[in-house]
Amino acid sequence: MLQTPFQTAPLTRDDPPGGRLPPFNWAGEFRDLRFERTFMEARREEIRQLLFICGIAATAAFFLLVIRDYFVLGLGQAFYWTAMIRCVGLVTGLIFQVVVMRAPTAAILHVAITAGMANLSTLVFLTWITAPPPGLGGPTLTFAVLLVYYLLVPCSGVGIIGNAAYFSIGTLVAALLRLPMHPEDVVAVVLMVTAANGLGFIGMRQSKLDRRRSYLAQGEANRVTEALTLSRQESRRRSEYQAWALDSLQVGVVLFDPDGYIHTLNRRGVELLALPPGSIIPGDRYEALIRFLIQRGDLGDLDLSDVRYHVDRLLRGRASVAAIRLRSTGRVLEFTIGRLPDNSVSLTIFDASERYALNRRLRHAVEVAGDGFAIYDANDTVTVCSSRFAALYGLTVDQAIGMTFDELVERAYDRGVFDRGNSNAGSVRVAGQTRRRIPERMVEIRTAAGEWFLIHERVTPSGDLVVVRTNITARRRIEDELRRAKEEAERMLAELREAQANLILSEKMASLGSLVAGMSHEISTPLGIGVSAASHLAAEIARLSGNFQDGQLRRSDLDSFLEAATEATRIMQANLGRAARLIQAFKQVSADQSTDEIRSFDLAEYLSEIMLSLAPALRSLARPVQVDCPAGLVVTNRPGALGQIITNLVMNALQHAFDDDTAEARISIRVTRPREGRIGIEFSDNGRGIDADSLPRVFDPFFTTRRGTGGTGLGLHIAYNLVTQVLGGTIAVSSRPGEGTRFSISFPQDAKT
Repeated sequence: MLQTPFQTAPLTRDDPPGGRLPPFNWAGEFRDLRFERTFMEARREEIRQLLFICGIAATAAFFLLVIRDYFVLGLGQAFYWTAMIRCVGLVTGLIFQVVVMRAPTAAILHVAITAGMANLSTLVFLTWITAPPPGLGGPTLTFAVLLVYYLLVPCSGVGIIGNAAYFSIGTLVAALLRLPMHPEDVVAVVLMVTAANGLGFIGMRQSKLDRRRSYLAQGEANRVTEALTLSRQESRRRSEYQAWALDSLQVGVVLFDPDGYIHTLNRRGVELLALPPGSIIPGDRYEALIRFLIQRGDLGDLDLSDVRYHVDRLLRGRASVAAIRLRSTGRVLEFTIGRLPDNSVSLTIFDASERYALNRRLRHAVEVAGDGFAIYDANDTVTVCSSRFAALYGLTVDQAIGMTFDELVERAYDRGVFDRGNSNAGSVRVAGQTRRRIPERMVEIRTAAGEWFLIHERVTPSGDLVVVRTNITARRRIEDELRRAKEEAERMLAELREAQANLILSEKMASLGSLVAGMSHEISTPLGIGVSAASHLAAEIARLSGNFQDGQLRRSDLDSFLEAATEATRIMQANLGRAARLIQAFKQVSADQSTDEIRSFDLAEYLSEIMLSLAPALRSLARPVQVDCPAGLVVTNRPGALGQIITNLVMNALQHAFDDDTAEARISIRVTRPREGRIGIEFSDNGRGIDADSLPRVFDPFFTTRRGTGGTGLGLHIAYNLVTQVLGGTIAVSSRPGEGTRFSISFPQDAKT
């Protein structure tokens, strides 16, 4: 994170309130002990070095004093005492040096200094006692020592004042009691001690004040220097960050100062403008950049005045973006200019080549999207449209963009594209009722000229409305024609179905009529025989009655009559019984085929009745139809439909399966016991079979291979419909040429369940 370029160091808790200089006490030291300790700690090494030098100087002074005493005092008791005192001073000096060099804090140094001064004063007093100095030598030394205490010793004011008082009092006592002085010399000593203390105190205080003020000034200078250094570093770092940030941008940036000189040009700007190294550098005027682009031919026919005009428009806000295609690179660049708060100018360069290429592709895609394409924004204003969309309203693309939906509709009403008063289905008024209320819809509208358009609308998540318009006039025309053709086809199909139903009914009636004709022929024989027997019996009765009336009746005549009557009665009973059975079978089969009601019946007996009713048609077969059905098998279904199915299968076999020679013809019907509630019937013959091409079409209506010989092609079709639609079962056929044909039928045993 960037920091502020310059900020003075904040005051710590050790700084005085308000940032003022800390106050000083009477000795010229900081009144606040925290500041004083900080100051002394800062000067600890300096004090240590000073004390080391003072220690060396004191050691040298002791040696020199020993030599002086030797020459002044000579070898004697006084010399030995002073020499011993000097040696004690040397030992204490060495101890003092060790303590000074090892002192960890300034406070310990101060204690050592105070103790050292007291020790030095004591040694001086002992020397005076042993060998009193003559005249004013002692007071003069006192004056010098006091000045040294006050002005040179780096100790606290209290320690200095204490040692100065100790030395001053000791000097006065020595001057009065030990030193050989005249009274006027004592007065001089007092004056000298007083002057030394006064001058020393004043010098000490001023020296301490100067040192502390210098320390404060140095600290403030260091703080200011550090702040300035940090400010320069921060400014340099900020400049580097700004340069890095500008170079990392994906847009070109050129900054001009208020005088028009280039201040900054980032790396992307150099790439987009394709500037050679060193051609344009910071410090050049903006005209240099424009002239370079003009000389390279990137700006086409524009000259410097034209570019200045466009720049002025951008600066005045009359235009937002200026787009230029550089001829040297082929890129489309968008330039945006803005003023900064300090009146400098920023130029932003954006590579819009891909967007312009995308816009061109989008324009091409829009033009081929249906018979009209448009996008309305959330305010229902056209933002994108195709030329065909705009042409419906008599506009160009540029004129249509920016218009609202209501404005376009009003223009369409004025131009007669739509009928303003039309509120029927397909009108703009009806189509507009659900506009934007459904996320996606497709609606058809009709123009006043009769054209139909399919409008596909979709609302995007951002609130835009995408509209695709397709002209469906030709499709509507085809749909109308298809609708009329469909109605005509349905009408013809209904007529065809009616004709088919009539044909089926006719086929049924024809089958029933054929059955009636065959049955009437079959019944006429036993009835004729019965009539003949009755006629013969009537003749015998008449002959017997004449003989009886003539009285010529003999026994032999009566026996002959009884024999003839018995035979005639037998013949009549047999033939009339056969006729009665035929009539009963025909009656049952014909009634079942006409009523088609569900009833329970014995399947074996019903098949026998069907075969009996088909006896006239089956007379041509050398062998009777073989029926294999379990006895007592009761079926609850529609017997009429089953009879019609069996009849059609038998008649189809008689007509198509066999040639004229039927000596070897065989037809069999086999019924299987019910499985899962379904009856199975297999109807088979050993006829010529069905070829592979005709086999899939045998159940088709009107398909026959004997059309010229009386075949209608409806027999098996009727049987298929009766099995699948009436009995609720299935029928399948299998056959090979020369191997006969087999029909497999399956239907429910109980139609009610």
